[in-house]
Parts: sequence; C-alpha cells; structure tokens
Amino acid sequence: MRQVTLGRVVLDSGLKRIESMEWISTGASLLADLVFRGFLANLEGVMELHFKTEICSRMRTDKMIRNFRKSLISRSRVVLGCVAASLGIVIGLCFPAAVRSEEPVRVTVNKLAIPQPQIKPQTKPRGVFPGITFVALEEGLDRVARGAEPRSIRELQLLEDQQSKVSQKIIEVTVNVQQGTAQGSGVIITPDGYVLTAAHVAGKPGREATVILSDGRRVRAKTLGTNRGMDAGLIQILDLPSRSTADRSAADRSVAGGYVAKGSVVTASADSTSSFSGEVWPHATLGKSGDLHPGQWVIATGHPGGWIEDRPAVVRAGRLLNIMRSTIVSDCALIGGDSGGPLFDLNGRLIGIHSRIGTETADNMHVPIDIYQDSWDRLAAGQAWGTLPGYKPVIGVVGPERNGTATNQPAEIVKVINGSPAAAAGLKEGDIVVRFDDSAVATFEELQRAVEGVAPGDRVSVEVDRQGQRLRLRIIVGQDS
Repeated sequence: MRQVTLGRVVLDSGLKRIESMEWISTGASLLADLVFRGFLANLEGVMELHFKTEICSRMRTDKMIRNFRKSLISRSRVVLGCVAASLGIVIGLCFPAAVRSEEPVRVTVNKLAIPQPQIKPQTKPRGVFPGITFVALEEGLDRVARGAEPRSIRELQLLEDQQSKVSQKIIEVTVNVQQGTAQGSGVIITPDGYVLTAAHVAGKPGREATVILSDGRRVRAKTLGTNRGMDAGLIQILDLPSRSTADRSAADRSVAGGYVAKGSVVTASADSTSSFSGEVWPHATLGKSGDLHPGQWVIATGHPGGWIEDRPAVVRAGRLLNIMRSTIVSDCALIGGDSGGPLFDLNGRLIGIHSRIGTETADNMHVPIDIYQDSWDRLAAGQAWGTLPGYKPVIGVVGPERNGTATNQPAEIVKVINGSPAAAAGLKEGDIVVRFDDSAVATFEELQRAVEGVAPGDRVSVEVDRQGQRLRLRIIVGQDS
C-alpha cells in the first residue's frame, strides 16, 4: 500500500525517502513517481520478451532481468529526486501565493503534530491606560533598538527619526515640581494626575506642592508616599485638567475614579476619593524595567537648573550602562533640576526616574519603574519608609545611653555636636524634645524615627522642655556626610 504524508513521499518499492523543499513539491514528486513506475513496468515487459528469445536458460534470463532492474532503479532514483526537487522549486517561485498562508500551518507526519514558527505580534503598551507616549518602531530599526550601533546612514536616520517622534510626545508629560524651596522634575503617569518623581524631590508626605506643566500652567498638587530607600516618590495633582491639554481617548473618557496598582498594572479603583471627573491628564505609557539590557538606547527629559520660562523640558539621548534591580545607570547627561524626571525607551515607554548624578555628568542613576509598581500601594497611601541613599537626615544631637532594654527614656539631649543644625537652631544639652515637626515625641527612639521621616534641607519646628519652660525652635535638617 502506498503511504503518502503531506510534504513527504514514501515509496513502497523500497526507494529511499525523497525530501521535498516545499509542501507543494509533493504533487510533483507523486507525478514523477507514477510516470517512472509506468515506464518501468513497460520496460520490464519488453526486456523479458527480449531475453526469452535468447538461447539461455530460464534461470539465467531471470537473473539478468533482476540485475538490470536493480541497476536501473539505483540510477533512476537519483534523477527522480532531482526532478521532484526542481519541480518544487519552480512551482514555489512561480506561484508564491500557493505556498504562503496567513494562518499557522500544522504538518502531520506519522501522526505527530509539529507546530510551525509564527511571527509574534508587536508588543503593545502595558497598562489599562496606554498613555500618549508610545511610538511604534520604524521599520528596519529592530536591531538598533535592541542596543546595537547603527551600521549605515539609513539606520542612523531611522534612529534619529524615532528619537524625534518620541521626544515630541514625552515633553507633554514631563513636568517641573516645586515643593518648598526645592524643585525638580516629574512625569504624569495616570489620567487623573499621579506624578512620579524622586523621593528627595517629593520630600515629606502630605505637603503642598506646585506642578508646572509643559505649557507653563501651574497647578496645585500634594506629596504622597516616599520610598526613601529607593528614592521613589509620588505626587498627585489636585486641580482638574483643562480641555486644551486633556488626552481624550475613548478608553480614558469612559473611566472615572482613582487608580491603584494591582500586580504590575495601574488600574481603576471604584472607591477612590480622587476628584477625577472624566477629563484626563496627558500621561506616559508605562514600561517594564525588568526587560532592559545594557547598551539599549534611551531618552531622558527634565528641567535642568529648574523651571525656565519659554523653555520646554530638555531632551537628551543616551544608552544604558548597567541594569540592577534597584538602580539603572545610563550615560544621559543630567544635572541638578533633572532629579525626578523620566527615562524612556525607544518606544516611548517609561522605564525609570532620575535619581542621582554620578561622579560624571554622563554617569547617572535612575529608579527602575518596577520599583514604583512594587511600592504603589504604600506610595498612594502616603507612607514614608527607608533612608534615602546619600541623603540621611541628621540634626546633630546625642541621646542618653540605653539602660538595658528599656526604651521609655525621655528624648533628653545629652550632647549637641558643634556646628550641627541643632547647634545652629539653639538646642542645648539637657533640653528634652517633646515635639518634632508637629509630631509628639516621648522617647529618644521616637525622636530618631521622626528625624528619619524628614529630608535634608527641610525646615521643621522643634519643641523642647528647658528646665520647665517650653520653647519652640526652628531647625534646618542637615545631611549625614
């Protein structure tokens, strides 16, 4: 019985399997096989008649027929394989549509299902709200987008075009943040105005702040939580967006309420107290820092030197130097005022927030976007935790030695360090701190935690008991060197 499978022909006469280059060549192979078998049958009849007329024994005649047939098969199967393959190539070239299909092809060979390769769909922006900054890659830029250097003028032009398209979009979501006497940068990430920035820019939770938009308008905001250990901060805009700057995509207009993080995606929350009423802020497309690799091209924005009238956010391009779970390092040139600004990939997806400047301007550190995703619930709740790397707050006082395991000793100042913020504020040895930054203090351990809750440069009030008298002093928190 003849056995035929799609893309493969097996001849029961013992011929070796003939592999076809394309499945369409199967028909050509079958046709060639049938022609060959008919030719062989007729040839055998003629040969047998010829040999039987010779003066030789029946045994010799049969032997000659077998030898001749074996030789002919051996020589012809090579020719047959070449003919079948050639027909398959010709048909495949002449009729390419016959061998191409939009649908995935499954080939069955001896009852085994072999899935064929499929083209992966283009990566879509992550999150419920895709944002306005996502830009599809230019055709032919895939290799460069993965971190390779341009090899031709065309690739260089494509890279410049891609960076230009992304830059135009990310400027719209980059803002200037002013909180007290300090200022930095930030980026809007949700339709109702949540802004990511650095913890040392946001400062203490619950404070009033001002956000300056890309068009120069100033809006009210408040600081929320800070993960000081990672330098991650969150701010929320309080004012409603204007119709001129709102991103009114259909998906955004259909949702009201605030946003909380569920897993790795910012989603709508039905019980939020946000004043979001349907108009939305232009916001960035969120990326994933866990997918990054060294050498990848990135784009940074911010307000170096602070807000300057008639100057939009400044755009700088660079590449990633190192990627760690807690820090991304790039060679994008950053200076003071850029802190809290956004870092994007070539698709316009937000992947990090500017944190600290390295020893050189082209050696800068960013907070990975995944840190904000992991800390979102606590940041949105206004919590503050951890110690800011390189920004440990100090006031310059020493408390009493702990007596065993007792922790109920009052916050008495045993020593004031010369030249410290405490000395400049007028604190003296023997003073007992009862309030720090409007929070009650009962023990020296509580004073230490209260100091850890502020940032260097903050101006806070300190209430002390000095020999039975209550005094209120102002102190500028210092930084541990």
